[in-house]
Amino acid sequence: MTQPQTAKRPTRADDMTYKALLKAIEKDKLRIYFDYIKLNRPGSKVYNPWECLLPVLVPAFIGLLLIVAFNIIFGLFFIVVMVTICTYYFRKKIHMRIIERTKAMITSNYENMEELWTFGGIVLVNNDNKKLGCVSPEGDWKEFVVRNYSEYMIDKKEDEEKEEKTDERRPRTINRRKRSPNVERVDRQY
Repeated sequence: MTQPQTAKRPTRADDMTYKALLKAIEKDKLRIYFDYIKLNRPGSKVYNPWECLLPVLVPAFIGLLLIVAFNIIFGLFFIVVMVTICTYYFRKKIHMRIIERTKAMITSNYENMEELWTFGGIVLVNNDNKKLGCVSPEGDWKEFVVRNYSEYMIDKKEDEEKEEKTDERRPRTINRRKRSPNVERVDRQY
């Protein structure tokens, strides 16, 4: 028996790289292209066999019922026309659903991104310079993100710590306001 592989946890660098990828996608600095043939096959996490079979099977079954009920020529004509229409009409819808599922999986977590990348069919392109890109699974998406979007890799906690350190260096000024003569000062006892 083979034991299931446990997913290794991403390192802090991998996590920061993944967050930079998400920020680049969010700010429309990164464009993602998909190879539908590679993504829409068994073994892919975004593959759904019913999307491929139903547009062909439904007209075939209806055509067979028409052959039995009416005439062979009418049933065959229906099958040919409907399979052709369904194939071209539904192909665009299937591709749009694959795009939606793939984008949702890429942005869901690091492990899904790694698995989809090793499977193939994804191309990352720098939106500012279309000549810069990375093709899965041959390319290294982490290196591509580090090279092109390193400004998004800064962690907000680090930014806050830097701001606190600069605040400590600044001399503190006391804001002394004049009190209104109508307000009495209340001494508190501790």
